Amino acid sequence: MSEGYAAGPVEGLRVEGLGVALPDGRGGHHTVLEQVDLRVPRGRLVVLLGPSGAGKSTLLSALLGLLPGGSLVRGHGWWEEEGAGRPLDLVDPGAPARARVRGRVAAWLPQAPQGALTPVLTVGHHLTEKARVHVPVSQVPTTVGEAMRRHDVDPAWRRRLPSQLSGGQAQRVSNALALLGDPGLVLADEPTTGLDRPRATAAADGLAALAHDEGRAVLVVTHDLRLAEQVADTVVELDDGRSTGGDVPVPEVIARARTATHRLAPHATTAQRLAVVTTPRSADGVEPRPQAPARPLHPAGRAQPRPQAPPSQHVPDGPGLTALDLTLRRGRGTLVRSGVTLQVTPDRTTGLMAPSGAGKTTLLRTLALLHAPSAGQVRLDGRPVRGTGYAVPPAVRRRVAFVPQDPRQGVDPRWTVGRSLLEPARLAGRPADDTTVARLLDRVGLAPELASRRPDEVSGGQLQRVVLARALALDADYLLLDEPTSMVDAATARAVVRAVHEHQHTTGCGVLVASHDEELLRTWCDVVVEW
Repeated sequence: MSEGYAAGPVEGLRVEGLGVALPDGRGGHHTVLEQVDLRVPRGRLVVLLGPSGAGKSTLLSALLGLLPGGSLVRGHGWWEEEGAGRPLDLVDPGAPARARVRGRVAAWLPQAPQGALTPVLTVGHHLTEKARVHVPVSQVPTTVGEAMRRHDVDPAWRRRLPSQLSGGQAQRVSNALALLGDPGLVLADEPTTGLDRPRATAAADGLAALAHDEGRAVLVVTHDLRLAEQVADTVVELDDGRSTGGDVPVPEVIARARTATHRLAPHATTAQRLAVVTTPRSADGVEPRPQAPARPLHPAGRAQPRPQAPPSQHVPDGPGLTALDLTLRRGRGTLVRSGVTLQVTPDRTTGLMAPSGAGKTTLLRTLALLHAPSAGQVRLDGRPVRGTGYAVPPAVRRRVAFVPQDPRQGVDPRWTVGRSLLEPARLAGRPADDTTVARLLDRVGLAPELASRRPDEVSGGQLQRVVLARALALDADYLLLDEPTSMVDAATARAVVRAVHEHQHTTGCGVLVASHDEELLRTWCDVVVEW
């Protein structure tokens, strides 16, 4: 047992004085967590709220021993297991105990479920392989069947590969895998990402049942304030590396989070750095950067009902990115949807609202010329576009920008953020340098320091905005957004919407937004298509 443990029963998880500094790639470290203290008793569900980049996922990684090599950690994460004697420090349990911690003591429900699945193994193989680790062979079929029922995993998916699952479907499979070991502690990182509202509500009820009915300790990291309202026994806020609010009533914390404006303005450091590199110095020092003139509000900014468009309609041959009578299939030929007709028109925002697994991502990838339809046509300004990927001329490809639901699919994990942002301009033969990177990061409210980090060194919400900045780099004529606010808090979501609005006002591009968030679509979009 490590020194520093305070005697007395923990009755679940107790985090004391946890601090984490991650390698910065230049031989130094950047501090993510300063002082985190929280308790997650057995039979209770604690929600951890905080802005994008606050270190919520880093906290879970520290408890699971998944921090990058070279990280600096102090503090403790004590876990008391009934009948186990001395408490176990999850932050530093020792090599022999680490394997027992993962899956048996603590289960991790990851933020990016596709990354937790092996791409060449079917869903059934995943579940069976994991069950064999935890139960006798004779109990494997029963255990797998029960896990599938509990997490709403359709038996028809057993033969599918991860590439044949939607984001919401992969989330449910990942949740089922994580809980097969019957752990006492559940660490859920954005467990409702990619789920439509009915399934998100069901997932939240399932997490509450794990705590209240089965006596587990459940810690949920989320930006979903409705989930927090629905199930939280306690809400802890994490910002600037410190935890607060564990003793504040849940409604008060939620109300404060709803009105937060911490990310609506560009990061202070970003504004200061850009002022240094883009404005002349006066005798007194650096001149402040002039504010951009205010632009008139786009009609979609008005919070008023929007007309609904039917899924299939007559589409003119004028300017626009058009899906014409498409048949969409996924993976090895699984039919997703047929007869899809939809148009994205310039200087207009179109919303697509549909349940998980309905084919939103497949449609957006098809319109982005990354996925071939089984039938039908994709038209660009009235002309058919044939082929996908590099088979399409570069000048045509650059007219359409796509932001995927899982931002890790939009960057090379080996590259720094700065290199990922510079790549589109360099491929297009346009001049670009560190000032270009800083300006792109500023457009989405991120600090220039992130340019030197790799994707695994930033939060999911920060990476989502990096991918958005990359999509804005070439001023594409059409911008396709797949769940663009799913990994960010409410205030950051408003900043993302504002960044897209400003880009649309400047360029006149057409925008297609696929989301489960009805409130977001109704107040943002000119037209909402429902499936």
